[in-house]
Amino acid sequence: VTVAAILLVLLSLTNFPWIYELLFPGAEGPPPALLYSGYVVGVVGLLAAVGLWMLKPWSYWSTIVVCALNFLLGAPGVVFAAGAALKAFIAVTEVVAILIIVLVVLPDSRRALADAQRPSRVR
Repeated sequence: VTVAAILLVLLSLTNFPWIYELLFPGAEGPPPALLYSGYVVGVVGLLAAVGLWMLKPWSYWSTIVVCALNFLLGAPGVVFAAGAALKAFIAVTEVVAILIIVLVVLPDSRRALADAQRPSRVR
């Protein structure tokens, strides 16, 4: 769960345009609708990462939804982005989104999120 939370923070930070401007100066920016949806998904992703870090049960579905949205919003960029470096960067974020979903749905992760709300028997 910790690895998924860290990866989710990194993935959520890539939704903000300053990353692309820093890594790919002069590259054409995304359309405004995609830009604003990236802001929303980025902020919600950071909140979901905090929930994962604190083992909150609501973070399970919010992480899956955020990663699925990241995947869907980034898929056109793999095909239509200008430049091989930008396409490769977007492809890596797509793989990270899938990896986070896989890490969260593992039985150990689900058990950790479910057991976090139960009171401890050790006193």
